Formats: sequence, C-alpha cells, structure tokens
Amino acid sequence: MKKHAALLLAVVLAGSMFLASCSGDGSGASAPESSGGTESQSASAEESSGAEPPELSGELVVMTLAGEPFVPAWQDQAAVFTEQTGVQVTIDSVPWENLRETCTLELASATGAYDVIYVHPSWFQEFAKNGYLVPADEYTTEEDLEKYITNLVDDYRYEGTLYGLPDWITTHVLAYRTDIFEQESLDPPETWDDLLAVCEQLSGSSEYSPISFPGKKGGALASIFSSLLTSNGGWYFNDAGEPNVNSAEGVEVAEFLADLAPYLPSGYQNFHWDENGQTASGGKAAMTLVATQSTSWLEEESSATAGKWGYLALKSNKGTVGGIIDDYCWSVCVDSQNKEAAGEFVKFFTDTDAQKYFTQKSSTCGATKAYYEDTELQESIPMLSAMSEILNENTNPAPSWGTWAAECEILEVNLQNVMNGNMTAQDALDQVQAKMTEG
Repeated sequence: MKKHAALLLAVVLAGSMFLASCSGDGSGASAPESSGGTESQSASAEESSGAEPPELSGELVVMTLAGEPFVPAWQDQAAVFTEQTGVQVTIDSVPWENLRETCTLELASATGAYDVIYVHPSWFQEFAKNGYLVPADEYTTEEDLEKYITNLVDDYRYEGTLYGLPDWITTHVLAYRTDIFEQESLDPPETWDDLLAVCEQLSGSSEYSPISFPGKKGGALASIFSSLLTSNGGWYFNDAGEPNVNSAEGVEVAEFLADLAPYLPSGYQNFHWDENGQTASGGKAAMTLVATQSTSWLEEESSATAGKWGYLALKSNKGTVGGIIDDYCWSVCVDSQNKEAAGEFVKFFTDTDAQKYFTQKSSTCGATKAYYEDTELQESIPMLSAMSEILNENTNPAPSWGTWAAECEILEVNLQNVMNGNMTAQDALDQVQAKMTEG
C-alpha cells in the first residue's frame, strides 16, 4: 500500500514511553520470555551460511533502548559477532524516554561516539533528512536486501534511499482457542462477518467471553483500529496526502468494532495489552485480537491456555488482509569511525540466525523471508504463519506523525463512544478528520 510521507514524521511524548501511549506495541518495557521458543543457539562462524565475512577490527559502540530481556539477548549476539570478526562491541542501552534525545544530541554534535543506533519510525525521517545516517547501499548489496520482506525494508527509505535494516517486527493477528472451537464444532473465522457469527455462537458461555481486545485509551485501541483500517483498504491519508480517516472504509471499521462490543468482557475499556493478555491467558476469552509480540503471554508456562491457541490473519469483508507494523531499524551513524564493521554488524543483527535467537530470548520477530519460512520456528511459535501473511500482503507503518498524539486521543475517545452506542461511526470519524485538517 502506498504510504504517505507524513507517516514517518517525528513525534516525541516527553516523559512517557511513546509505544505505551498513542502508538503501537513494541516498547522498551520488559516482556515475558517466549515459551517453547526454538532452541536455536548463537550462530558460530562455522554455522554461518553466506560468504566469508570481510576482515574487520576495532571497536563498535551501539546505542539502543534499555530493558530486559532485550538487552541481554543483544549482548549475547554482540558477543557472537565479536567471536566471528574480532570487533569488540559495547551495547550502550538508554531508557526509552531518553533515547531519541540522546541520539539527537550525539548525532547533531558529530561526536562519533556511536557507530550504530536503534531508530524508531517516529524519528527516522528526521535523522535521515539531517544526514545522520549512512545510506544502506554502502554496506548492503541487492542480494543482501533480497533476504528481507520488501514491505519492511521500504519503511526505512527516505526520498528513495534506504538508511537501515528492520528489526523488532510487530503487527496484529486473531488468536482463537482451538479446544473451544473443536468442542463447539466451529471453523475458525476468515472474515469480519464470520467473526461476528462465531461470537454469537459462543455468546452463551458463563466461563468466557467470545472475544477480547484492548479498549482503553493509550494507543492500543487506536492500533487495533489502524490494523483493521489497513486490511479494509483504507488509511488516515489518501494518495494525495490528504486526511481521509472518515472514508467509507474507516466508518466500516468503527461500525465493526461497535458490532463486536457486546461480545467483549466486562470492563474491556480498561484493558490495555497486559490486561487483555491476562484475560486471554486466564481462559476468559475464546478469541482475542492481539499484538504479535504479546502472544508470548498466551503461550508462556504460567498461562492456563498455553498450547491451546491458533492464529490467523483476519480478512475484511472484502477478502483482504493487512495490518500496521511497529518496528525499529538498525542504522550506521554517519560519523562512525568504523563504518565497515558497523555495516557488517547491522546485517548480522538483522539476519535470520540472530533474529531467531532474539525471538527465543525476548519474543521479538524478524524481517527476513527465511525467518518466516523456518518450519522449526513456526512449530514453536505458531502465530508466525499468520504474521507472515500480513507482512507479505498489505501493511502501513504504525501512526507516528507529529500531530498523531492529539488525533489518537480524539479517535480513541470517540471509538469508545461508538462502541458504547453513544455516537455514530460517521460522527466519530468526522471529528477526527476535523482535527487532522486543522491549520
């Protein structure tokens, strides 16, 4: 899908974690360890498949966000890179709320203190425009880029030039309880209408709600709306870059959420991703719309429903799948004194073997084609097949333009009102449209 350039404009919500507010799902906060993940170990030099790495030396300093279990996993793979290349790597982790500010200060000052940085879409265009990042064609070939899913790589192009390689991929899928569906002789839903029909058939249970998803202000409800909007062929802007959230496609999504509301658990408008995960993992929902990174809550050992979930890419009534993508990219800093090693590090960290290790240790997902084709990985993390279908079909970057925080606030309040029956879908989105066209 054509993406408007405004989607990558910078936004910083000072004092609060961007992805824990009006954004998506991949924050720097701790996440549950992936259960039953593939037992892939750190790749050794002998196990590496590709060409012999170039002779490298020296040191690299890598700036990224702080938080467990992510930093220990990154440190593990940095040690493997050192073993293979001899390049010493320091992982300098910075709290999320300080990450952009710290990166900007160092890059603008041209100190050369950092060789590689972890870039979020909301900062990417600013950093690329200001010349802070090395074009990726200086350390990748066409053959290298063929390894990655095209939609994900294209998120990190600015004016046609690629400036990094993607990592930490998150979207939204429908999870359903396979044991309940078998007991009730139900087929998994394929479309929105199918989902509503299944919800009605499951509505008589006193043990669980037919479906659950976050309805709380703070970004989660907006991200569900955004993924459904993408799958329905709509977006916040039209091809000319003009606000278009109150389109027929947008209204259909808001009406669909209202139709689902009677089947949601009591108190769902107080659910963010963690409460939603607790509800589903505790057996209180037969289905859930869930961020892919959060599926580890469903499958971890402490979950009462571990091993009882199937996952699918829900189609709109038009028969199309799609979703928003929350991710980051690893980029080489233009003032790095060791650019060759930095470029090799970026390729190493985003390649399949390292990404499989990160999935095992921290539940994040990769961006290479081989990652989603790995049968062992798919068996251990069953949501990957559904996720791959979305990534290869129709995606938009998670909203992150400069005015999104204010627009997100209005959108979520209005969606809550629509779901409560206090507002029409058209009026709700007309108000958001008016906010987007201000000034």
